[in-house]
Formats: sequence, structure tokens, C-alpha cells
Amino acid sequence: MPFFKMNGKVTQKGGNAQMKFVFLAWKTTPQIPCMPIVFTRTIAPGSLLAVWHATEDAETLLGQLDLDPEDETICASIRNRNRKLQWLGCRMALSHLLQTPKVGIRYTEYGKPLLVSDRAHLSFAHSGSYAAAICSTTSIVGIDLEQVREKINRVADRFLTPHELSLVSGPDRLVILTIFWAVKEALYKINGKPDTDIQHELCIESFEYLCATQGELKTRILGIREDSLIPVSYHRTEDFILTWATVPENC
Repeated sequence: MPFFKMNGKVTQKGGNAQMKFVFLAWKTTPQIPCMPIVFTRTIAPGSLLAVWHATEDAETLLGQLDLDPEDETICASIRNRNRKLQWLGCRMALSHLLQTPKVGIRYTEYGKPLLVSDRAHLSFAHSGSYAAAICSTTSIVGIDLEQVREKINRVADRFLTPHELSLVSGPDRLVILTIFWAVKEALYKINGKPDTDIQHELCIESFEYLCATQGELKTRILGIREDSLIPVSYHRTEDFILTWATVPENC
């Protein structure tokens, strides 16, 4: 369910005053196409995510977005067609969450995106023709989206510790390795430091894989949040593996 900001508080639709606000927003805002959205979820209070399947060309997507000048410049500089579609797909997913084509984004010194309008935390991910966005007004967030590929076998010992490798077994090895990589990518985006040692500072403590399409792992970020476990969720489809995590701002 989309969330809106009213009187300095994030509220959901309900009650006369809120209903009036929502009516006005829908009346003056162009409708956002919903067909390419293949997955949405409310993951925590004030925290939403969506996955967009890019089936259009870049010009069509640009016509449905109202980008800030900085993002317009960034978009124009992307020459690779697939990369541009992924970049735009992330903003289309965010546009769906916000229910508005205007997706004003600013960036921290480390390149982390934040929503200009109310300083909400953002995270983006993409793989192939899929793109994902997560937005939260209450938590620091991280998201990743990966497709299962054979090559991950060759690099597993570069991003996993011996303990983490011991958790990988059985015929679904490629799937589990992809989940682990996506988990560490989500943690990396939460941590927000480019010099993070993915192998040793982003730790997977426990994992029980039962061939399920969704589940949760217990993780830890050494150096800043090592005294508490961070749950990371995953969702698996035939086309991609999605992971996400939230950490309350006051932790």
C-alpha cells in the first residue's frame, strides 16, 4: 500500500482527512503503469519494495518519469542500452512505490541514494531485465537482485569465509551461493562504505535452506553493528533471487 507524508507524519490511506489528501494526489498525478511490476511487499512499517520487469524502451520509460536535473544528466551519460534500461527500471519501481512520476534523488558522499522530498532511505538493484527499489522512512535499507549463473562457483571463495562455505551443500549449490552473494550485497548497501571487506566484515552467521522460495538468514556487520544480528530476507523465483534488509535509524 503506498504511503504518503501528511503533517510531518507518514500515514496510510484511511479516515476522512487522509482520504481527501489521497484523492487530490491521484487527481493531479499521472497514473503509473503497474503491469511491469512483478513483485511488491511491505517489509516493515514505512518500508516498501518493488521489482520492475523492463519490457519497454528507454524513451518510453523516460516519458513516464519526472527526473531531477542531476539524474537527467546521469541518465544521458549512460550509453549502454541495457544499463540505461536497468537504471530507469529502478526509478520506475520507485515511482510505483511513491505513486508519482517525480522521483527526486540526492546522493551521499559514498553514492548512497536518498529521497529528496522527505529524506527517505533508498536502495536499488538490477540484473538482466529486472530492477528493484526499496524505500523506507524509518530504516536504513539494502536490497539486491541476482540471476543464478554458473560463474559464481568460480568466485565463491573470494566473498565467503570457510564457515560460510560450509553452509553451502546439496544439489542447489548455485542457488545458495547466489543467495549468499545477494545477502552480502544488501548488507554492503546498508553499511554504505566503499572500502568494506565483503568477505570478512559482512558475515552470514546461520542459514537453513529447505528448497523454499523464501526465507531469512542471520547476519552481522563487523565494526558498526557486530553486537546485534541483522535478519536478511530472500525471495526466489524462476527468474531472479531478491534479498533485502532493514536496520532502524536509531540502532
